Amino acid sequence: MVAVAAAIAAALVVALVVAVPRLLPGLAPDERAATPAVDPTCVARADAPVGEVGVQPAAWVRFCPLADEGAAQRVRHPQGVVTGDLAASVAASLAETQDGRPECTPFQETPGPTGLFRIEVGLADGRVAEIAGDTGCSARDQVLFAQLETTLLMQAAGEAGPPGAMPAPVTCPSELTTVRTNADGASAGLLVEPPRERWQSTVPLLALPAVAADVCAYRGDGRRREPVDQWQVGLPVAETVRSAATTRVWLGAVADCEPDPGATSYVVVLTDATGTARTLAIDTTRCSTVQAAVGTPPVDTYLGLAEPGLVRLVQRSRP
Repeated sequence: MVAVAAAIAAALVVALVVAVPRLLPGLAPDERAATPAVDPTCVARADAPVGEVGVQPAAWVRFCPLADEGAAQRVRHPQGVVTGDLAASVAASLAETQDGRPECTPFQETPGPTGLFRIEVGLADGRVAEIAGDTGCSARDQVLFAQLETTLLMQAAGEAGPPGAMPAPVTCPSELTTVRTNADGASAGLLVEPPRERWQSTVPLLALPAVAADVCAYRGDGRRREPVDQWQVGLPVAETVRSAATTRVWLGAVADCEPDPGATSYVVVLTDATGTARTLAIDTTRCSTVQAAVGTPPVDTYLGLAEPGLVRLVQRSRP
């Protein structure tokens, strides 16, 4: 499941790098239909059935906070709104994923970690349809999330301009920490936390695709750690790691397990095309707990427990 989802995410990145420049120009200005203004406030209740998506023309598409503000397993996602011809194309793709899509109910065991999300589709007639999903429910739900996430990431990357050269390799910290290897580039402003409770945050790890991933490997336990290896990878591996770190973590989970001081733990520094870098720390000696530098300014944040597939992806990313 993890390998399939990672491959899907990487394929979507490659496809959209090619597709976005073709889709954005669209029609000539005098041929475009007027795009209704997008209300900045997400609706509390949709007024169009989900079956209208793909049938009625779509004017815009975006992620929205969960209607249930108490939900703690919300998946992190980029901000922004897709409009115009690209919105119509994304909405059509979203509609295709609905055919045969399974429904997961609360407390039902799912194939992967629960990651709840909500997508709003603004129809050309002013109504709003809503698609709710769970990235842990099925491969279809992972594709559903990845379609809009990747589009928003690539849209933001296009606005940020062409990528520069690969960043210089990071200096690995002497300990497993997320606070020493972060940097703010032009995209850092897109990671500012909104004014609400941090535990309800949906601010993503990066606002643009990851073009580089630096991995620092450590042996030992607690403060007795020793750096044993370091490597750097670019696209598409770096973006696959970022995508997996978003959806392959048991959010907020804790567990009791026997310490494993012989395991290899990792600090992973993800960098986007503007030079913004944020750090993950995966402690495999303690149940594979995951910490991350989140937001701007970056704050060390406990995310949960890494799924084994995420750990393997980092391990096998070495060139």
